[in-house]
Amino acid sequence: MTTLILVRHAQSAPDPALPERDFPLSERGRAQAVALAPVLAGLGVDALASSPFIRAIDTLQPYADQTGLTIAVDEDLRERALGRWLASVAEIEDAVRRMHADPDFRLEGGESGHACVARFEAALARTIAANPGRTIAVGSHGGVLSHLLARQPLGLGGDFWRRIRNPHLFIFEADDGLAWRGERTFDGSPGVLAG
Repeated sequence: MTTLILVRHAQSAPDPALPERDFPLSERGRAQAVALAPVLAGLGVDALASSPFIRAIDTLQPYADQTGLTIAVDEDLRERALGRWLASVAEIEDAVRRMHADPDFRLEGGESGHACVARFEAALARTIAANPGRTIAVGSHGGVLSHLLARQPLGLGGDFWRRIRNPHLFIFEADDGLAWRGERTFDGSPGVLAG
């Protein structure tokens, strides 16, 4: 059985002067990444894959350094492309709410939820095929993970995406599709199923 542990990255430090893919982890996020390493060890992770975004790679890097595992980077594990820069929290909240309500919605220059989850699922299939029978930690992002979770038969509430934390682990068995096996947060919150 192949196990997937989908890891929403640790806390980042967004900087509008940088391209989104280069947003680093915050100081707190770096500490979270270090604290995540023994958790991944306890789960038996023996393969690593990640989005090419720095914050996702750096979330897995302490574990990679401890184990000598290589992080396989796949461009299609990246975050959903929103499109134009959204300047305020209110703009971001409105766009994200619309994106989750309508998987065909997209901002100018961005991608739809359907397109996002299709390329993400294809990347997961490649990752699983390359690591049969292993336990794979996959560094990723809240937006793309929320679209994947919305497709699972979990009975999630309409605003479940608000309950995805930094970091947050989503555990699946990958056989003929994905089968939910649980989740883990690190801030004491109950997780996405709590709604």
